[in-house]
Amino acid sequence: MEICLPIYYNKKAIYYKKEMSPPMKIAIIDDQKQDRDNLREEVTAYFSGKDIPLECDLFAGGEEFLFPAEGRQYDLVFLDIFMEEPDGIQTARILRRTDLNALLVFLTSSMEHMADAFDVHAFGYLSKPLDPSALRRILDDAIKLLDQSPPYLEIPVGRQTVSILLSDIRYVVADSNYIEIHADTQYRSRMSFKKLTGLLGSDGRFFIINRGVLVNLDYIRSMDDLTCRLTDRTALPISRRRTASLKQAYITRQFAIRTKKVSKGASL
Repeated sequence: MEICLPIYYNKKAIYYKKEMSPPMKIAIIDDQKQDRDNLREEVTAYFSGKDIPLECDLFAGGEEFLFPAEGRQYDLVFLDIFMEEPDGIQTARILRRTDLNALLVFLTSSMEHMADAFDVHAFGYLSKPLDPSALRRILDDAIKLLDQSPPYLEIPVGRQTVSILLSDIRYVVADSNYIEIHADTQYRSRMSFKKLTGLLGSDGRFFIINRGVLVNLDYIRSMDDLTCRLTDRTALPISRRRTASLKQAYITRQFAIRTKKVSKGASL
């Protein structure tokens, strides 16, 4: 498959040919097979008229969803509230320990648990029996919201897949066949530095300052004597031949940020 720059969708980096759109990843958790199948049929029909590929997984209960699917992230999760334990609310609370981004839609025949859903930041509710027009409104809103999500990178860390907002990455250092990503937390991933820089290639905030060292220009505090100092006081060596281009990249980045603020009407 031809790999291009990552397409960011719901803060996830997904790799596709340039002409392809990223998929919407949807999970349906319901202990009633007929209800699961009906919802999938309606969701599939909706996306058949969209230029968005669909990945839709069905689960017969919260436990089946949470554990075999551990490490897999979804954009949109439909949860039946009234299931055997863990019920829909309990399943959502467990999911929120590892995934704060998935949009949760509860399927219910009663609104008595609406207050509980506030704790897990429910995106919406669908009453049973399913109203197709209500489902379409939910899906319309989900697509609009996900398209506005900030970019993020999805990388393997051990046996897990970790998602990191690009804006949180301060710098990256190569270490043999691994990379070390420094954000609020340090991540070590078995990925080549070349592959990572290829994924981030068109993002104007990142710059290679030395062999195997990449920085986020937004975190630079100062540059002097071939040393780049970041806002967290990290000092990184700058290659002499990259000094001039780094300074120019930094100026260009600052100008881009300033222009964006002006376009939004911010005072300078």
